[in-house]
Amino acid sequence: MAGVKRAKAASTGAQPGVTRKIASGVKIVDRDEERGVEGVYLVDTPGVFIPFVPDAEAMMKLALVGSVKDTIIAPVTLCDYLLYWMNRNVEGGRGLYGEYCGPTNDVVELLEGVCRKTGRLGKGGVPDLDAAALWVVQRWRQGHLGTFLLDEVVEGGLVRKMDEEVVVSLSQAKKQKKQEQVARAKSRYAPPAI
Repeated sequence: MAGVKRAKAASTGAQPGVTRKIASGVKIVDRDEERGVEGVYLVDTPGVFIPFVPDAEAMMKLALVGSVKDTIIAPVTLCDYLLYWMNRNVEGGRGLYGEYCGPTNDVVELLEGVCRKTGRLGKGGVPDLDAAALWVVQRWRQGHLGTFLLDEVVEGGLVRKMDEEVVVSLSQAKKQKKQEQVARAKSRYAPPAI
C-alpha cells in the first residue's frame, strides 16, 4: 500500500515529563444526538515547567511517590527522606530494609548494604549510591518496602492546612507585583469621573 503510513505509538510512562507534545485526541465516548451526549475525547498534554511547591517537605513527598520527575531531587536525598519515614512508621525500620543492614538513620550505611547485596558496585568495588538510592525508592513505590502514609492524618487537619498562609512562587510574586503596578498606573492616568 503505497502512501499509507503506520501511526506511531505514543510514548507513555509513570514519570512526569514523558509527554513532549500534544497528540490528537482519543475518542472515548461517541456522540449520540438522540440522548444529547457530546463526543468525549481524551487529550494528553505535556507539563510545561518544573512544579513549584513552597513547602519543601510536601515537595519531597510528591517526589517520593513519583509525582515529580526523579531527576529533580537527588536520589540519595530522596532515599534519605524515605529512610526517615520507614524508621518512623515501622519501629527501627525492622523488616523493611533488614536484609541490607541493621536499623540505622544513616542513608549511606543503608545504600552501601544495598550495593553489596544487589551488586550495584562501580569500578574497584565502589558502591554506586545513586543507583542504589533509585532502586530503593522504586522498590518502595512497588510496595516491597512497606506501605505507610507520608502524612499524619488528624481530625481537622485539612481545615487547618487550608487556613495557613499561601506562599507563592517567585514568578507568581513578580506577576502580582506587575499587575499592581499596572493598576496603580491606570488609576493615576484615569480621567476624572464626572
